[in-house]
Amino acid sequence: MSFLALLLLRPALAGDVPETSEYLVEQAITHSPSLDALQAREQALRSQVEAAGVWADPSVSLEYSNVPLVSPTLSSSMMAGVQVRAFQTLRPRGWSALAQEHAALEADAAGLAIGEATLQLTVSVQQTWWLLVRSRLLQAVTAEHIARAEELLSAARTRYETGSLGQHAVLRLEVLSAQLTDGLQDFTLTEQELLAALTVAIGERPSLQPTPASVSPQPPPEDRDWLAIARTHRPLLERLQADTDIAEASGALARADGRPDISVWAGYRVRTAESQSDRGEDLVSVGLSVPIPVGSADRADAAVAAASQQAAAAGHTLQAAEVHIDANMETTLARWIRADDKATHYRDRLIPGAQAVLETTQADFSVGRADFASLFEAEVALLSLKRAYIIAATETRIQHAAAIATLGTSPLGAQP
Repeated sequence: MSFLALLLLRPALAGDVPETSEYLVEQAITHSPSLDALQAREQALRSQVEAAGVWADPSVSLEYSNVPLVSPTLSSSMMAGVQVRAFQTLRPRGWSALAQEHAALEADAAGLAIGEATLQLTVSVQQTWWLLVRSRLLQAVTAEHIARAEELLSAARTRYETGSLGQHAVLRLEVLSAQLTDGLQDFTLTEQELLAALTVAIGERPSLQPTPASVSPQPPPEDRDWLAIARTHRPLLERLQADTDIAEASGALARADGRPDISVWAGYRVRTAESQSDRGEDLVSVGLSVPIPVGSADRADAAVAAASQQAAAAGHTLQAAEVHIDANMETTLARWIRADDKATHYRDRLIPGAQAVLETTQADFSVGRADFASLFEAEVALLSLKRAYIIAATETRIQHAAAIATLGTSPLGAQP
């Protein structure tokens, strides 16, 4: 798979994500050392395709032969002469085409490995991005509630000083404020970890734009024939099928290698000595040799049997991968549907209800019709619901990316 093809593949994999995530994906594909290594391996295999199936070089020999030891000249013996001989080993019929096919299949499989690695890298960047969005949104909500807790704490201290509120109220607010403030350090640590993960994926320290100020849930897709979609779009399945093809091609090549290689030669001998019975004409010779397949036949049979088992193993691996895809999609969709239901329910009903409860409690508290405990609980309840909504909404995005990793394309509108 060419580098241009990788860049064309990126938009199809990215799905509905912010532009910053698109930028990070592009940076990962452009700069990832692991992808560079796979691409170099593919190019190395491509360069070997043309050389595959090339016969051994012909040989040429020059021989000064059959001269007497005591007088090593051509005129000393009628058998003496200078002989030029050409020698060539012939491979079995069809061997060259089979060798080239085998090399091309290995190069194609390496290209498909790049496609699968690109897919998984894209999804990894997307999921890390959404985890970063989640962390920053939770941090913003926490900071908002710290400010609100400080306001309540100031009001509680004033009432405590006037004797209209017990000390326990002040202490509870101090604990809540300290707890939320301490939690901000966890968000800082989480961001450092996520940025480090992006650095590993991209190959350099990412420069991030501001993340979204809010997130909405991604509705899940309708049920479809997910395996049919994966068979069309998932590079892994294509590569596993390529492994089967390579094994079958290896068997055919081994079968051809098992046939004996015939060697042919032709020679021309120049003579200078003459006699009454022999005028010393130049001589021509031709010949061929065929090896006796004592061990080569056994080696070929073993190679063919091994290739057959490798093809069977690749087929079983492909079946296992398809089962894994079915199971993964079932799990992913279940999590996606639950997260979407939860986010929608919290956004449309629970958070508005908790907001109304808080506003009513605040009004009642200001006129002495509600105690501090009720106000405190309403504040904490709203904080918990907002945090739960953010987690559920970003979870739908994360599961969308997980579905892309499984299918090789976004399940939203994907066709087999």
